[in-house]
This record gives sequence, structure tokens and C-alpha cells, in this order.
Amino acid sequence: MYRLLALAALTATVACNRGGGAIEVVVDRPGAERMLRFYFGGLVADAAQDPVAAGMLSVASGRFHVRAERQDSRHAQLWSRIAARARGGEIAWDSLAPLLDGAYYRARGIPSSLEALRARWPYRQWMRFDVHGPMTSARRHVYVPEDALRSALRAYNRRGRHLKYPVGTAIVAEHHADGVHAETTAMIRRADGFWDFATYGGDGRLAGETLARPKALSTPRQCLGCHLGTRAFEPERSFPGHARAGPDGPRAYYAGEAWRDEEVTRYFDEHRRRSDTVLGVYATLYASQLRARRRSGTLAPEDSVILSDLGL
Repeated sequence: MYRLLALAALTATVACNRGGGAIEVVVDRPGAERMLRFYFGGLVADAAQDPVAAGMLSVASGRFHVRAERQDSRHAQLWSRIAARARGGEIAWDSLAPLLDGAYYRARGIPSSLEALRARWPYRQWMRFDVHGPMTSARRHVYVPEDALRSALRAYNRRGRHLKYPVGTAIVAEHHADGVHAETTAMIRRADGFWDFATYGGDGRLAGETLARPKALSTPRQCLGCHLGTRAFEPERSFPGHARAGPDGPRAYYAGEAWRDEEVTRYFDEHRRRSDTVLGVYATLYASQLRARRRSGTLAPEDSVILSDLGL
């Protein structure tokens, strides 16, 4: 009852003082609409929904407004802080972003510890891909569930030749530096088409940024920036070839030549197209592995169907 009263009071305050309950978000940067849809979509429901369709966010002529009365009562404290920061019915992105980031993990129901993440997604039982990339000098053990890879491949043509992972899919990376497990990062597929991001420090607790060299990256803001961007990264840009080392160390996929199928790489063009905003070439590696099994005569009949449907 108290939470409902608090929400009602907040809504009334915003409606009276901020012009009918709408607060304009003043943001001038590339990809502003997608960024706002990511953050506010995560506040609509547990699985996330389009905030524009839900009436929480409106977009018109390059201007963005959010409405407190459309929010879930669970987030009343966040909305109270947003209303307090607003001036003249507006809030600048630089004032809003820290509030959204500060509430992000709790609002999205991200597992509060690495132990809880492992209990929900037993990722060490999944397929593992070892990678050195530009975001960290650590070697990453990237775990992807085989069922999710197979689902994405089966639905590829039906989805207009786009790789899309099922809702609830998690992709987890353990970062190892100097023989030590330094931190863990995770992506979790949402119902609205975005991914949630999480970082767990070496102590297994949620962290607001990565710590591994060469520099810290804020979670989720800088994760989102890279995944929604169009820049090509190594070693994916050179795949199926081998990338040169960068200024902070090697950049490589530690996969055998049988997994570096040039035809499959061209077919999906996975990293450049980034149809599910996943930067890795995991589906490419998996389909290449299936083709290698077919050449060796060890391919299961159901996997033969997957390749046949793909035309590979």
C-alpha cells in the first residue's frame, strides 16, 4: 500500500510540475533513440518491452519524453530521483545516465553474484570459445549454449537471414589474466531485442565497470555503445584469417583450421552484419564445426538437416 501511495504522490507531483507527467530527455548523440529504448524498455517489464508501445517513452521529431505514470511501481524511487533532477520539465542525458546506470542491475533482475549466475545458467557445461580481443588484454573463455546456437541456425532463413538467439539466452565470458580469473562478463537476451549486460569482479560481485587492462569500461553504457555500433573489431574483422597482435597483446580466436571455414564466414558475415548485436562469430564457428563433421562422416542426421536448410 505504501508503495502505491508513493507512486501516486510522485505521479501527481510530476503531472503538476512537469507538464502533464512528461519529462523531456535532452540528448544529442548518435543512436540516442536506441539507447533510450534499451534503458526504458528494461523498466517496462521483467522480460523487457518496447517502451514506446508501452507509452513510457515518446519519440517525435527527434525529441524524447518519458512519462512517470506509465512506469512500474517497483521503480518509484528511480522515477522520484529523475523528477528531482529535472528542471523546467527537462533532464539532460548527463544527469539522467548515472541514475539509470545506478538502478540498472536491480531493475533488470540481474543475478546478484557470480554464484547466482552459475546457478541460473550453468555455463561451464556449454560450448567454449577462447578469444583475445581489444576490450581487454585478458584471454576470455566465452561460453555459449549449444541449444541457442542451433536454434539461431534453424531460424536463420525464417528470420530473413538474420541470426537471432532465443529470449533468455546467456553468453558468458570468464576473463583470465596472468593465470588468474580476473572477472566475468555476461550478456542476457531480452524479449525486446536488446541484451542485458553484467560484469562480475574477481570477488564474484556485480561491478559497474570492467577492471581488466587496458582500460575500464562502464556497464552497461559502454557495452551498449560497442554492441550497437558499426565498428569492426579484431580478431573478427580478419576471421577466418589470423589477426595481428594489437598494442595490448594478441587478438585471436583459438580455433583449429577446420573451424575457420571461409565459405561459412562469407555466408553469415556475422560480425559485420551484427544482426543480433553479438560481436563474436560463434554461429560461424559452430556451423563450420558441423561442416567439418560432415566431411569426416561423423555428422548426426539432425545436424545434416540444419546445414541442408541453410544451403551449406
